[in-house]
Amino acid sequence: MNRAPSYPLHCLQSLGCDFAQCIVDATQAKTALVGPVVLAAMAAAVQGTVDIDTPFFTVMPASLYVSVIAESGMRKSTVIKHAFHGFRDFEAAFNGRQSGEIHFCEIGAHPYVWEDASEGGIVSLFGKGAQAAAIVMDEGGMLAKHLDIQSMCKRFDGSDLRVIRKHEFIQIPNTRTTFCMAIQDAVYADFLGSAQATTMMPSGLHARNLYSFTKTSFAENRYSARNASDPQAQPFNTRVRELMNGYRNILTSSCPRSRLELSPAALECWKIAGGEWHQKKLFAKEWIKLRSFLERAGEQALRVAAVLQWFNEPKPTIDLPMMKAAIELLNWHLEQALMGLGESEDAISKPRVLDLADVLFAYMQKKNADDSSNLFYRIDLLRKGPKCLRKAQKLDFAINKLWAQNKVNVYVDSKKRIMVEMSFNLSDLISERSENEEKRLTLIYEQRYLNK
Repeated sequence: MNRAPSYPLHCLQSLGCDFAQCIVDATQAKTALVGPVVLAAMAAAVQGTVDIDTPFFTVMPASLYVSVIAESGMRKSTVIKHAFHGFRDFEAAFNGRQSGEIHFCEIGAHPYVWEDASEGGIVSLFGKGAQAAAIVMDEGGMLAKHLDIQSMCKRFDGSDLRVIRKHEFIQIPNTRTTFCMAIQDAVYADFLGSAQATTMMPSGLHARNLYSFTKTSFAENRYSARNASDPQAQPFNTRVRELMNGYRNILTSSCPRSRLELSPAALECWKIAGGEWHQKKLFAKEWIKLRSFLERAGEQALRVAAVLQWFNEPKPTIDLPMMKAAIELLNWHLEQALMGLGESEDAISKPRVLDLADVLFAYMQKKNADDSSNLFYRIDLLRKGPKCLRKAQKLDFAINKLWAQNKVNVYVDSKKRIMVEMSFNLSDLISERSENEEKRLTLIYEQRYLNK
């Protein structure tokens, strides 16, 4: 996670850009932290009042998932507090009440910004009539404890929430959820190493997030000469209140949300950008493990463009300038995902599956030079061999790869222990090997290893 480049604040348009710059001046936080949080606040305000008619004939939420990974001391909590201040007026009508059996549409208000939300709590609040909400975590480590990955994916798409409890079946349609998480880099690194995180990439939750990796705690404009103003007095918050009043009307009257569609110029711009993302997916080696981000880029661009349009200049069509701004923002976030979640150039240039075999053979050569031993028990390799091979699946793949290359022989002794012997008669072994059998076994191990 290297130093993050400055966030393109100008892409947030007049209201968003001025507000983000105001927060930067007031808190001296980095734009790479402030910009994504402000974008999330804009999406949280927009999602309850408008949906998107997509070019692929579906209706899509204007919700966004935003994750900022930053070290301690970068003012994550302060920035989030400023960005989501405008939602307090909507929530004020609910202050002091207990939900009980009350339905939110009766009072036109409910808790909108949820900071410590469990799955059961989210279902209960949506079940009482809420149609939109923002999950905002300034200590994102709670994600691993309270939120379910499958449910997070369903809420991103606006799918019906279906929950089976002991004595009831709950189905809640037509909800919208924006997610904004700020998390310390060390905590996030631990989370990525956890068992739960292993399902994040294949589930698609990673690709649903707009990431920002901000490494250093030194702000870009620590000694800025700009005069700081109060973020709470900015027109941004006035616009948030207007949008939340619109959401209140929808909540109490059950009216449908407005629909946005692309203008012809914006559609053409979106298609061109989609072609570029598709080319990267096919030919850019650094994106091999993050192809899902490129596959979802077109959808994310539509969401961001809709948020920018409806927040700054509400109209039924998304204009070309908003689409261009959305594409620029999305490309920034894609580069951040590649920087923080992608592989290094060394790992890309040499496939990992070949590295394992090379590491094992180098280890056997060293041991042979030290004590003239060319015979190794598999169990000893698992216990004492190179650390990267101390898992049965990885070791078996490396052994199979070396066997297919005629570098080792494999035997089973009378006690059914597997022995690996370095081969010194490669020319004789080549004629004895079945090429089809080698390909078949190699393919089996490759599939098992790569799917792990």
